[in-house]
Amino acid sequence: MPIINQIKQDIFSMNGKQPKDFQLIREKWGVYVYKCTYEGFPAVVKYFENEGDKREIKNYRILNEHNIPTIKIFAYGKSSIVMEDISVSNDWRLGTEEDLQDKDVTKSLAHWYFNFHEKGLSVPELNTLEHDFDKITEVALNMLCEELPEAADTFKYILSRYNKLRKLIDTPEYTLTYNDFYWSNFIVRKDKQEALMFDYNMLGKGYRYSDIRNVGWSMSDEAGMTFVDNYNRLYADKYGTDRTAEEVIEKCIDDVMDDLHGIILAFERGKFPKWKDDGTLFTRAKELLE
Repeated sequence: MPIINQIKQDIFSMNGKQPKDFQLIREKWGVYVYKCTYEGFPAVVKYFENEGDKREIKNYRILNEHNIPTIKIFAYGKSSIVMEDISVSNDWRLGTEEDLQDKDVTKSLAHWYFNFHEKGLSVPELNTLEHDFDKITEVALNMLCEELPEAADTFKYILSRYNKLRKLIDTPEYTLTYNDFYWSNFIVRKDKQEALMFDYNMLGKGYRYSDIRNVGWSMSDEAGMTFVDNYNRLYADKYGTDRTAEEVIEKCIDDVMDDLHGIILAFERGKFPKWKDDGTLFTRAKELLE
C-alpha cells in the first residue's frame, strides 16, 4: 500500500479524519515527512515505517500530557503524527544557524529546557525511557576490549569495577533529556520571547548536565554562557540555591560515560572508530571509580 494511503488509513482509524493534499518534504531511513492539510489547516505529517522510530509518537504524547510546550499536534496515529506547519505560522518560525549566536534566542531556549527538566523529574513514564548510558554493558565493554586492543587496559579497568560503575550511573537525579540539540530542531517566536524544541526521536532520561552540555556544543561561547546563566538563575530563583554539588557529580560520570557511549554507538553503526585517547579516559575513569 502506498505510504500516503497508509497515513490516511492510520489517522482515520484513530481520529475519524484524514489529512489531504500531500506533498513530500523528505524521506530518510524510513521516516516520511509531508506537507498536507488537516481539517483545512496547513499541517505537516510524519510517518514512521520502522517500529523503533514510532517511539516519537509516544514521546510527543508524554510532553503534551504533562504540559511541556512543544509544537501543536493535530492528530496521533499508530504510525503517524500530524502537527502544525510552522512555515506558514503568523507567530512562529523555524530555527536558523544564526540563532545559535543570538542571546535572545538562547535565553528563550534556556527557559524551555528548565521547564522541560523540571516537569521531567516527575513524569510517570520516566522509568520507561532509555538512558544513553544503558548501552554501557559488560558485553559492550568486552567487545571494546577485543575490537580496540590498544585500549584494552582502559576497558578492562572499567570492567573490573563494573558494579560500582552501574551504581554511580544511577546516583544522580534523573529527568527527561532531549539528547538531540541542533538548530534545525527548534522553533522560535518571531518576537524571540519563546523558543521550544521539536522532533523527539531521541528523547530519554538522563542528567541535566548532559543535556546542557549537549546544547553548549553547538552555540557560540557568548550564547552558550547566556544559556547557562539563564538556566542557573531560573534554578536558583526556584530553589534558593545552585546546582554546583550535583553538577560536579553528574560531570564526573558524564566525562567517562559519554566517551564510552560514543565509542559503543559508533561500533553499532558500523563505523569502527580508531582509538584516539591520550590517556584522559583512563585517568578520568580511575578518578571516578577508585
